[in-house]
Amino acid sequence: MIGPEHVLSERDPGDDMQRRLRYQAAYGALLCLECLDNETFSEVFCEHHEDFLVRKASGSYVGVQVKTRATHLGAFRSNDGPVTTALTRFVELDKEFPAAFEGFVLVTNCDFLDTGEQETNLPHVLRRLRSRPTAQFTGTMGGVIDGIKTATGSSKKHIREVLAKVELDGSLPKFEDITMNVATKIAGLEAYRSFSLEKLNSCAVSLINHVQISSGLSCDQPLRHHFVFSSSPAEEKSIAIIETKRIGRNLILTLLASHLADLIALQTSQPLKAIDLPAGHHVLEKKMAVGGISFPSIAIAKDHQVSAEYLLQRWVHSLGTVTATERFQHLDVLVRTRCAEAFDEVSGSGAPFGQAMLKSVRAKLEALAKDKDATYGLSYEQLLGFVSVATQECRQWWSEPFDLRGGTA
Repeated sequence: MIGPEHVLSERDPGDDMQRRLRYQAAYGALLCLECLDNETFSEVFCEHHEDFLVRKASGSYVGVQVKTRATHLGAFRSNDGPVTTALTRFVELDKEFPAAFEGFVLVTNCDFLDTGEQETNLPHVLRRLRSRPTAQFTGTMGGVIDGIKTATGSSKKHIREVLAKVELDGSLPKFEDITMNVATKIAGLEAYRSFSLEKLNSCAVSLINHVQISSGLSCDQPLRHHFVFSSSPAEEKSIAIIETKRIGRNLILTLLASHLADLIALQTSQPLKAIDLPAGHHVLEKKMAVGGISFPSIAIAKDHQVSAEYLLQRWVHSLGTVTATERFQHLDVLVRTRCAEAFDEVSGSGAPFGQAMLKSVRAKLEALAKDKDATYGLSYEQLLGFVSVATQECRQWWSEPFDLRGGTA
């Protein structure tokens, strides 16, 4: 006789429910990533009044609900239960928090019926309300509005005003594709463009996990004891719960940055800060000229320097000063190691050797650029930029060292 472990259950929907919750958390992760891409997004709250509550930089809010079902059931209609439940909730929230909500978004994996001008066509209904807020409905949508009025006690005028603020998004991927969508979104961030698919997927799973945890109440017993002994336990508990649900830009960067730690960064003996960059090119020009390096090579070296400085400032903005400085130090050691090798190969003849040294450095960095993990995915030209920065900062020479005030070796 076949045991239960070998047979799928057809009566227990728990696994399907868990998949739907995971899907919702993945959509929440996409919203979180918008906080990095979209300056108008400030924070995302998980399972707080709505599936997701987005606070915008302006101080207004957007309520988001995610509705999923098997795609073979077809697109949602305006009078489907999950749709009317969501619309009712939107009206309740707008009534509870007047003028707080800029809009609402109803999201689904199976789209919304959008053919003809029937009142079961929710996109058509919402378009009509946006163009004519006083529009009346006597068919299917009229019944939906009557139901919302009964459930919320709101006037039909208020209900129409709220519905006019509702946006629909029926373009979400299939259940099995949502994690890859999160990984693809992360790959669009500058700091992660060089990541392998495996690492991007790990980042996506980490962010989705955090959203899912933030969506539920804590089971932490010590935390409960803390509230018991507080002078205002109910208030402190509410504050702690809301804080757990909050996901802001810094937290998102921290979650993603944990996957940047796989590479043990090299360190410099002298402190370098990505935010403290050299000014100008005068030292670079003098040192490379004394080394006998051609004018075109000096000119492009200055462009490489500017490119590296720009990259570092982008890292400071997107990753923070600490991580940007760590990357700067690591790359500085990498490129100067190749420069030292090239220096030893060509120096000692008494004649200027900068051009020969540069040729060797270029070959070494071209090979190094193929190791995307070790170089944070930088191009050959960007690595040359870090050589230029080191030259301007007097950590790199193209001749025997000399007194820069005099200009001769």
